[in-house]
Amino acid sequence: MTVHLIHGIHTAGPSTLTGFIPLLRDSRYPDYGYIYGVETRLMNPVIVGTMAPYVAPDDILICHSNGCAIAYDLMNRGVAVAGAIFINAALERNIALPAKCPWIDVYFNAGDQITEAAEIAEKLGFVDPVWGEMGHAGYNGLNPDITNIDCGHTADMPPLSGHSDFGTPFKFAKWGPFALKRRKIT
Repeated sequence: MTVHLIHGIHTAGPSTLTGFIPLLRDSRYPDYGYIYGVETRLMNPVIVGTMAPYVAPDDILICHSNGCAIAYDLMNRGVAVAGAIFINAALERNIALPAKCPWIDVYFNAGDQITEAAEIAEKLGFVDPVWGEMGHAGYNGLNPDITNIDCGHTADMPPLSGHSDFGTPFKFAKWGPFALKRRKIT
């Protein structure tokens, strides 16, 4: 099993996800570079096409922001995975579970104003058409295999508020292992 860490836009160097690397036996960090939101309509399909050959059915996708949109598009193109973790997803809230993905964990917090803006940008046609405010408000569908984790209100965990607060070192020290342990990812 390989864990693919798929970052968001506006990322040059370390991201919200790089803290996972020392916690995992086998991980890949496909750095697609710094892109703007308006570039996602064109670039996300290219990134998906580039990544598809490297993802195996027993792999896990851990994604942040636009990385969740990339992962969702990847799975909807038929790429099978063992599961996915979406952290502050710039993704619409009422997604369908892709056929070849048994589960998705959605980490969100009400302080994420970036994904509120993502929803507006999507409605205006500026960004990837699957963008939305999942990172702010969570998943709102009925599939029990998509689980919401409200990072602003989880017992015994430091509350998160904001689009990239998951990656704050002190908070990541709790939340990173929590996300991995929940799905027995090593």
